[in-house]
Amino acid sequence: MNNWSVERDPSSINAKVFATEPTISLSLWTSSYQWAKLSKDVICVSNDFSKTYYIPARDLQSITKADLDKYKNKKWTTFNQFKKSFDIWCMELENDSDWKKSKCNCPAFFKNYICKHVVGMAIRLKYCKPPPAAKTVPLGEKRKRGRPAKAKPALLVQ
Repeated sequence: MNNWSVERDPSSINAKVFATEPTISLSLWTSSYQWAKLSKDVICVSNDFSKTYYIPARDLQSITKADLDKYKNKKWTTFNQFKKSFDIWCMELENDSDWKKSKCNCPAFFKNYICKHVVGMAIRLKYCKPPPAAKTVPLGEKRKRGRPAKAKPALLVQ
């Protein structure tokens, strides 16, 4: 415990710093960019301090008003209605703070403290721009394993 605390002492020369915001990998940038380009209808509800976005999960394109009311009230009469409530992700974005501190209720966010919905909404709302490498993968495809191949000389056919 002593060594751990000495390593993180801010007055030390080679101090290890605590991560205050999650890091975004290239694969997350790619999946977020692809998600942001989808034509999903996102419902925004504004409060005094934050905005709440209701996002359709999986391959759903939109959320009905009745589904959203059942989700908010948490009034289910059958197990299938309860299961259907997991087709809506709820993302909360504070008005005056950084978009990286947003919260989402999807399983990926609970594990990594960042998800494609948070980064994708930041791209949609133009709070950030994805790196050019994230845009090189065609929509709907995943990045191949390993290092990308270098481009061949100009006059050779690839």
